[in-house]
Amino acid sequence: MIQFITIDANPVPSGAEIAQFTADDGGVLRYAIFPKTNSHGTIILQTGWSEFIEKYFETVDDLRERGWSVAMMDWRGQGLSDRARDTERDWRGYFSRLHSDLHGFTQDIVAPRMPGPLHLMTHSMGGLPGLKILASGTDLYKSAVLCAPMTRLFPPVTSLGYRAGTELACLAGMANTGVNAGSDDSRQFAGNMFTTDERRHSRFRLLQEREPAACVNSPTYGWVRESILESNRLHKPDAFADLKTPTLIVSAGAERRIDGSDHQNIAALSPHISVERIDGALHEIMMERDELRDQFLTTADNFLRAHQ
Repeated sequence: MIQFITIDANPVPSGAEIAQFTADDGGVLRYAIFPKTNSHGTIILQTGWSEFIEKYFETVDDLRERGWSVAMMDWRGQGLSDRARDTERDWRGYFSRLHSDLHGFTQDIVAPRMPGPLHLMTHSMGGLPGLKILASGTDLYKSAVLCAPMTRLFPPVTSLGYRAGTELACLAGMANTGVNAGSDDSRQFAGNMFTTDERRHSRFRLLQEREPAACVNSPTYGWVRESILESNRLHKPDAFADLKTPTLIVSAGAERRIDGSDHQNIAALSPHISVERIDGALHEIMMERDELRDQFLTTADNFLRAHQ
């Protein structure tokens, strides 16, 4: 029986349902729905790297209090969704696979079951397949809010070196070897680059300890290689020629995990993309201290309501 990962500090939102669906290639992906009576519509909320559904219970409750139904899916390769197919294939084409999974989840699971209109909300890594599906010209979503999207991991000059290094590592059979595990260890609060809120930081650590099988440690060489390649595709002059969904990028003002300065570059590629900045916020804005995450929630809610 599929169940939520539970700890006392993170109660399951009322009325929540957890289930699985089979993707078009046979991968089994875990998802959850959080209905709201008489909602404005449904937000499809997708996490970043190494995260899983339960981390966002508080955010789900906040969005429902603002009148939204919510649906979530554990990305393939993390959480309690299918992992084998990705590690076996050396991570090549990973973000194209995430794009297909998101499309299938939206079209086959969320649209038939949840109230419309549908809106997309992503965090960090989730912004890459999110932008990929938006750039395809899809009309699945009325609008999209991308929280600190991973449009570029490193500044351009640094990316060149990382791309060459990761290609060599993958050729040497190290595609599934972790990169810089220490810098990505979200279980250490002191000096972390994700949030200044110790309570929310501790809550995710406890969730990881409760269910180690849902955890992903550092990114691998193969994952970094694919991230850089997909990011490069997003920066082509015509990358968003077909995009028609109003899209808001919310940048973390104290960003240290990705190249947040790149968000303006992405916005410059389409009149449908705009950028707002939350000053003082580290990378995980939805896990930040109250005054910062409240800014995000209000900004996102206003944008979504304006595009119903």
